[in-house]
Amino acid sequence: MASTFDDEYRALHGDAIWTDRSTRDARLEVRGPDAATWLQGLLTQDVASLQAGQGAYAAYLTPQGRMIADLRVFHRGEAFVLECASTVRASLLSRLDQFVIMEDVTVVDLTEALGCLTVVGPTSAASASACTGIALSTLNGLPEHASLPLAVPGAFVAASREFGVPAFDLYAPRQDLAIWRTLLQARVPQAGERTLETARIEAGRPRFGVDMDGDTIPLEAGIESRAISFDKGCYVGQEVVIRILHRGQGRVARRLVWVEHAPHAQDSSGWHPGEAVYLGQKAVGNVSSVCWSPARGGLLGIAMVHRDAFEPGTTVRIGAHEAVVRALP
Repeated sequence: MASTFDDEYRALHGDAIWTDRSTRDARLEVRGPDAATWLQGLLTQDVASLQAGQGAYAAYLTPQGRMIADLRVFHRGEAFVLECASTVRASLLSRLDQFVIMEDVTVVDLTEALGCLTVVGPTSAASASACTGIALSTLNGLPEHASLPLAVPGAFVAASREFGVPAFDLYAPRQDLAIWRTLLQARVPQAGERTLETARIEAGRPRFGVDMDGDTIPLEAGIESRAISFDKGCYVGQEVVIRILHRGQGRVARRLVWVEHAPHAQDSSGWHPGEAVYLGQKAVGNVSSVCWSPARGGLLGIAMVHRDAFEPGTTVRIGAHEAVVRALP
């Protein structure tokens, strides 16, 4: 019997759920003797300091400091695996290829070959252990984005906190995912998109192509503490980021925030992505991600709003409902 949203949400916070992300996200491989130094000059994170098995969240920017993509970087020893939203797969691959000039680097699209199953929830390590054979204590000790190799060539498991609770991503060649899928189906419910989006919004994790796009500066998205190293050398777009931080004291004209209207009944009409946010009679932004949040007991959204409205505690209006602005974590 198919599980309901309420069933899945309870499992998310009390046990675990799983999902297949093989097509939702894209994966590229960068390998070669110059891979680390080459990526170091392109991405916002300190890739060169990563050891095999470590990972990081990063952004790739234009020279004007606007986002081309956000991505997870996994140092797999012999190569780096980059994971990004599937919507930027082609453009990211093209841009990376253009920057391979004299470097001994190759960039390969692994999306069709390397799949990913994700198990999410407080007991997710137990399910990941059942699939991989790795000890529960070892998995529980993995920092976010860290990974461990598996027996199947090219396969690995990585820790995630994308949904605000412990989670593990199981990567393997697509033909080898079937046994994991069977094991997970026998243990925990498969999550629907609504449950995953609710968890992501409640965790305050913006998604590229939804809440962020090619016009977004990382500081507007509030991801700088996770995605940017301020101790590394130069990278594309660094000058703009540093100028905002040092000359502008970090001030930006707009920012991603939570907007919350509670209490609000689950079965009552809510908000829609793209709906305008008003401060008085003035439109000051738009909602990009929306859900009914069991944790908040009402409507919760992520919105990009003008500086006039992004201070926490500001009251705005979305449709027929007043909402309070909250800072993303």
